Amino acid sequence: MTHKSITATEAKNRFADLVDLARTEPITITRNSRAVAIVLSPAEYSRLVVSDDAYWGEQAKSAKKSDFLSTTESSDFLNSILNAPDKTT
Repeated sequence: MTHKSITATEAKNRFADLVDLARTEPITITRNSRAVAIVLSPAEYSRLVVSDDAYWGEQAKSAKKSDFLSTTESSDFLNSILNAPDKTT
């Protein structure tokens, strides 16, 4: 997906324009020719959050079907490691 790109200086000097433009498409902000930020509309951000949540929800369902550790088992396992006596001394 290609979208518009502006420098950080332009973003600072034309902030109101940046906000208006971001309502219709993502805008990449660059500094020294490197992308440093992307400004999104609230609707696009929400869409990405919902998509991300759905993805990780499916991953969790798949893991549960594959006999991965439950939340409690994972917590108990991590606590046993973190609370284990240090054997390096």
